[in-house]
Amino acid sequence: MAGLWHDAGKFQKAFQDYLVATGDHTGPKVDHSSVGALLAWEKRSAALAFVVAGHHGGLSNKQELIARMENKRELLDTAREGGLPTSLEGLTKPADPKGLSETARALWIRFLFSALVDADYLDTESFFQGCERDVPPADLKALAIRLDAHLDSKCAESEPTAVNLLRNRILEQCRQASLLPRGFFSLTVPTGGGKTLSSLSFALRHAVEHGLRRVIFVVPFTSIIDQTAQTYREILGHEAVVEHHSNLDPDKETAANQTACENWDAGVIVTTSVQFFESLYANRTSRCRKLHRIADSVVVFDEVQTFEPSLLEPIKEGLRNLKKHFGVSAVFCTATQPPLGLEAREIVQDYRREFEIVRDRCRVQMPSSTDSATWEQLAAELLSERQALAIVDRRADAEQLARLAGDSCIHLSARMCPAHRLEIIALVKRRLRLKEECLVVSTQLVEAGVDIDFPVVYRAFAGAGSMAQAAGRCNREGSIEEGGELRVFFPPKPPPRGILRTGFERSQGMWNEGILNLSDPSTFNEYYRRLYSLLETDPGVLAAERDLRFKDSAELFKMIDDAGQQVVAPFGKAEARLSELAFTGITRMAMRRLQPYLVTLYRQDVEELRRAGAIMPIAEGCDVWRVVPQFRHVYDERFGFAWQGRLAADPESLIR
Repeated sequence: MAGLWHDAGKFQKAFQDYLVATGDHTGPKVDHSSVGALLAWEKRSAALAFVVAGHHGGLSNKQELIARMENKRELLDTAREGGLPTSLEGLTKPADPKGLSETARALWIRFLFSALVDADYLDTESFFQGCERDVPPADLKALAIRLDAHLDSKCAESEPTAVNLLRNRILEQCRQASLLPRGFFSLTVPTGGGKTLSSLSFALRHAVEHGLRRVIFVVPFTSIIDQTAQTYREILGHEAVVEHHSNLDPDKETAANQTACENWDAGVIVTTSVQFFESLYANRTSRCRKLHRIADSVVVFDEVQTFEPSLLEPIKEGLRNLKKHFGVSAVFCTATQPPLGLEAREIVQDYRREFEIVRDRCRVQMPSSTDSATWEQLAAELLSERQALAIVDRRADAEQLARLAGDSCIHLSARMCPAHRLEIIALVKRRLRLKEECLVVSTQLVEAGVDIDFPVVYRAFAGAGSMAQAAGRCNREGSIEEGGELRVFFPPKPPPRGILRTGFERSQGMWNEGILNLSDPSTFNEYYRRLYSLLETDPGVLAAERDLRFKDSAELFKMIDDAGQQVVAPFGKAEARLSELAFTGITRMAMRRLQPYLVTLYRQDVEELRRAGAIMPIAEGCDVWRVVPQFRHVYDERFGFAWQGRLAADPESLIR
């Protein structure tokens, strides 16, 4: 019915005149979406009125829809005079699903909206291409067989080390659990336990067992999505896997993959928490378009402890509704399982025993007192190691420690653009693989899912989950017989205020009580219980959902802090992308092409650069900035944006 009603307004004479007069569709627009919404409103179907009214501009708040239906009433009469078919008027209102809660009803309306928007896009695409777009459903059974063959071969060839035997046991239990009924599952596995492939094995087998349509793998950060998607592609084939996140390079996309990235019409999707969860509460057409593809799928959440605490209640409510009303099974994967209260079935029955088996893989050396170490002391300790990683919470601290550790020390932080970070992570992996000297200082961006393996890891005292994840970068493969070592220290300054500071304080309280054991999985249940009890876990999203205030929900459910502004790093292909943008203007594709080179800087940093004349907007009226040529030195090949007060123009840039 949404499909039949959504363009009913094109029967208005004004719209027909618009088509005849403009030809190229550049004249004043005619409201054609209100007529179908008014038909739905007459039938007392608010759900369809929301969907049809918003199929171009997005879902509105309920009060705005009511006002629009009142103010636009005469358009329906105009359409009737223009020849609106009686067949459209005679459609009977469908019954709403029974037993929906208020929040489930809001999500159901979004699913209808998603289906309509996607169909409208695809229909238009087919028209301009002169043919129907025929995408056969993914053969998940064939993908499961291909994955099984790869994993069986890998198990047969691997050395019988403690880590490899652990991975084999985890895999077998995932295969067995895939036969269980649909619902919520938890996969609690020590870091390095092979959950990336074992969880995929569960998901594909579970989908085949229950006739589900696709597998969606959700990772917390764009810094780890590339390695996950690449691993899956190497096993399942390039066309089987669609990667969807803000930093995807459009140059690497095929035309089919671009569409699949918009509507997730593929067998295996790899995406980010931001893309997934913000879609559940979005109101815009582009963000909602893929939502209906989540129905009847298996969703695997990697590093579930990274769920945004300030949005935890709407996240959990969305997951409950997906399970109850949309046929979704979900797997929550991590080594540090938080108490989400979702009644998930544990896949690894005796996971505590598995943690005990690999406990000696990494010894944890906690500080002997709360005395703070100096960065000079830490730099000296780092320099005494051949291969070591140090993790701190502040960008400025990472830069200072790396500088003190010498020119050969590698630096990683969010002051570097994504393309730069990926290049450096590849360098680190290569040096580790070749057993070359490798000292790295990083912010916490390496902790969740980045597959690196150091003999020694230093970690500034932090939340229990962060410190345990840091341990997962230490002797990850168990190749050091005597074990690796995580050395925890108190930094000169505590973490920044907010969630990092709160986690630090909760962990310190547990440490003072003598119950902070990073090798015991029960520690994290208690840590996250204490952490969540101190935080506001819903900024008003669920209240907006219950009132059908879709625009408000989307504005309130924001997983990325807007505290900073984006600046294009003068790195790699950034200049070429900016040159292209000068010809195309600000388009969605042009901005996507810039994503790998964008860095979010604090507002005070952007203001300092702006006052110095070091940056300018990439286009008039756009709040994304670019570095002017004579200030290219503000972006360093080692540290990213790190000018340290050197905000004078480079004289050599004036010499031609």
